[in-house]
Amino acid sequence: MRIEIDCNICLDHKSEEKSSFVRYSCFCSVRDDGIYEFECPKGHRTITVLRTPKHEVLFAIASNALLDGYLRESIASFAASLERFYEFVIRVICRAKSISQQDVEKCWKLVSKQSERQLGAFTMLWFVEMGDPPNALTNTMVELRNQVIHQGKVPTYQECIKFGQAVIDVISPIECKILDKFPDSHKDECFALSKSVIEKHEQPPTILSIFSLLDAAIQENVSFEICLERLCLYRKRKGIPSIGSDLMRATTVHPVRKKT
Repeated sequence: MRIEIDCNICLDHKSEEKSSFVRYSCFCSVRDDGIYEFECPKGHRTITVLRTPKHEVLFAIASNALLDGYLRESIASFAASLERFYEFVIRVICRAKSISQQDVEKCWKLVSKQSERQLGAFTMLWFVEMGDPPNALTNTMVELRNQVIHQGKVPTYQECIKFGQAVIDVISPIECKILDKFPDSHKDECFALSKSVIEKHEQPPTILSIFSLLDAAIQENVSFEICLERLCLYRKRKGIPSIGSDLMRATTVHPVRKKT
């Protein structure tokens, strides 16, 4: 998946110039640190920080992989999205409890390399805070995830759709509750990266958000398939082909006849 980064200096000049201007942008591969540096042909250097939380970025990667026909990769990224969401919730609650980020990082190192430990940490923290156990994937979906990641299973397109919807169904009620109970801490966690970049760089960065299928599904209460259709339309406008579940091609063949 690629993200379109604009030269915001050129865009800022738009209001100053009466004549037409050229918009420079670059399609960049997704970076793990969420920080994108771009120099346009005019020599403008800009820093763009992706505000979209990592679990939403991973969900977008999974959805694009699904449209590109990479089915195993789609399931793996959906599963990673859910795991990073658990981490996101833990960090939001810790912020709400005024626990220092240094202490959070020190504690997180103890569980960061094992997904089972992360799930356990999230489950117990959520239960203590909310009084009820959180939603979780069904045994069927867990088995599908394990078969894909650990046994090399190639899922079908419909299995990917079901798994993506299952991840939404787990995340949605949890996200709604933390937005209701910890709105300020939720916002602070979303902007934590951009705040860190501002402190380290003299040049103020541009804050960018991408279209989040996960956020759209939750906020608008629509199905994953509807959000996927929107992503197809976006890719079509950008000239990015979507394979989906089937691809048919007709090719004219001119066989070479053997000489007798």
